[in-house]
Amino acid sequence: MRIRSLALTTELGLANTRGTVTDHGDYLVVETPDDPGYYYGNLMVFPAAPQVGEVAYWTRRFHIHLPHVQHVTFWWDGLTGDVGAEAELLAAGFTIERALVMTAEAVARHDSPLPVRELAESEITDALGWALADRHDEAYRQFLQRRAAWQRTLVARGLGRFWGAFDGSALVASLGLVELGTIGRYQDVETLPGYRGRGIASSLLHAAARAATVERVVVIAEKADLYERAGFRIVERTASACKYPPGVSARSSRSRL
Repeated sequence: MRIRSLALTTELGLANTRGTVTDHGDYLVVETPDDPGYYYGNLMVFPAAPQVGEVAYWTRRFHIHLPHVQHVTFWWDGLTGDVGAEAELLAAGFTIERALVMTAEAVARHDSPLPVRELAESEITDALGWALADRHDEAYRQFLQRRAAWQRTLVARGLGRFWGAFDGSALVASLGLVELGTIGRYQDVETLPGYRGRGIASSLLHAAARAATVERVVVIAEKADLYERAGFRIVERTASACKYPPGVSARSSRSRL
């Protein structure tokens, strides 16, 4: 299946570093074997948004391919964020997730009030993600731990580099940049609340881009402000849908794009 979207192109590139992407002709199946509870690591990808009358069919197909997962996630190709059968998806229990796709050929320099440096492989942990999480159950802790382990393998394989800002010995902000051919995809741009609005994230964006060997960098975000100040522009809008397991809050379970 041919993909046009920069969001999905980079997302599938990331998926291939950890799991499998299987092309079934008119759809793709993405699987992350080491984490069946990763909502956006086990999903189906379509060439366009599902249309009226298709949601039940694709849900059945999902369970055929991924019978061991408790959620259902659909992501579809496109550049404008079209949702298609939105009412049908909502009626079936899905949450619609929308995001901005932003890119830059050069990231504006911004000096940080705190020291910024590249993280060693051993410094990539789940600590910052756990501190920022709005759910603290064991399942989410394990998700973060498995994600950190995967990120350490990216560093070990020379595919990714991670950067952090420190207040003394404490890591207060971090991000990663994974090189996928000529494109660099940012991962997990995170800053503790008390350190936001001080240019720390912008300085991390610049440090990672300056050290990369790619032609442009890409980030998927819910809000544009931080990235526009750093020189990014919106080039696409993307939409997806997830039917989360019973009792799980959608907001607290968003994939860490």
